[in-house]
Amino acid sequence: MNIKGKVTISLIGAYCEEFINELIEQKAELENIRNIDGVIYAETSAGNYRFIARASRSFGVRTRVVSKRGAYFRLAGLRKRPGLIAGIFVSSAIVLTLRLFVWHIEIHGNETLTDEYMLGLLEQNGFTAGVLANDTDALNAERNIMLSSDCIRWINIEVNGSRADVYMNENNASEKHDVDYKTPCNIVAERAGVIVDTNVTSGKLMYEKGSGVAEGSVIVSGTVSSGDSLILVHSDAEIIAEFTEEKEFGMSYTTVEKVPSGDITETRQLMLFGIVIPLDGGVTDTANTICTQTTGQCRLFEFELPAKIRTDTYRKYSEITVTRKADDVRRALERDLEMYIHNFLNKYEVLGVEKNFEETENGLVLKSVIRLKGNIAVKKPIYEH
Repeated sequence: MNIKGKVTISLIGAYCEEFINELIEQKAELENIRNIDGVIYAETSAGNYRFIARASRSFGVRTRVVSKRGAYFRLAGLRKRPGLIAGIFVSSAIVLTLRLFVWHIEIHGNETLTDEYMLGLLEQNGFTAGVLANDTDALNAERNIMLSSDCIRWINIEVNGSRADVYMNENNASEKHDVDYKTPCNIVAERAGVIVDTNVTSGKLMYEKGSGVAEGSVIVSGTVSSGDSLILVHSDAEIIAEFTEEKEFGMSYTTVEKVPSGDITETRQLMLFGIVIPLDGGVTDTANTICTQTTGQCRLFEFELPAKIRTDTYRKYSEITVTRKADDVRRALERDLEMYIHNFLNKYEVLGVEKNFEETENGLVLKSVIRLKGNIAVKKPIYEH
């Protein structure tokens, strides 16, 4: 872009040639001089045109600007529109200011913990939409969460402008057993059991069918013989085994339970630049209430504003004492067992379930033995030292 600005001028008069020669001798800026139908055209800078226009009077030459281009003329036009200039500066200042704050938080690596739970946990530890985009707040939130939360093994917050990416691992997250095919590895037993079938495509099988294996035992070795030497390979196999899992559930005949009532109170807060501003009186009595939170983005027409509205819903509850019969407690414990099998053992085939109910001082205990069948193969890399 030409910052100075360029103009194309026309020169008309009897002494145009003498005038152009004089300009050239005085080293005036003239470019692309041409004669079209008796009219001489040339290009010069915006500042130099004023000198040419004054000098042309002594030669009886008329000059006229044919066209203008460059940032100089655009800015000169803006000087007549101060409101537009002010709007540009204000908009630029707003954009630059907004980039100093975090407005979007993305959660990565959560399996059982929802995004809403993680966003709430981050907010409790001082990191939420609207905070300054600096590493200090992120580092403090990481430390506080690691110290206070038992369900998070590792967390890292990366701030990039107005966006923050939260990477995490859960303590109860299922282990990832995928190993790169180029990495030498063994196949070990994820659970203790009896091997009933094998399908080895790479590696050396260390156990035969019918053998019992302990948890962590190497079933397929990645160290195999090749002539007179040993080489490391990437083991790959499916090891089907039968095994059992013991699980215990208990319940008292008499329990105290919370029953929600129809008494609901809502409070709203405006979240702006990391500041929480109450929008109404708030709830002074939070005893015997269950609180749920929802957060919504503020919008103006279709545009998102750098602010959010958080709504806290407080639902009153009453505590009642419930006494159940033995049959009802048995059915409740059996439902707990069914839910456990459905949620945590769904990748295995259930061969059978043994149930044993035992009386306690206050209720019943269900002791179960679950017979399962499935693939217990887990790849573990071989590290050379």
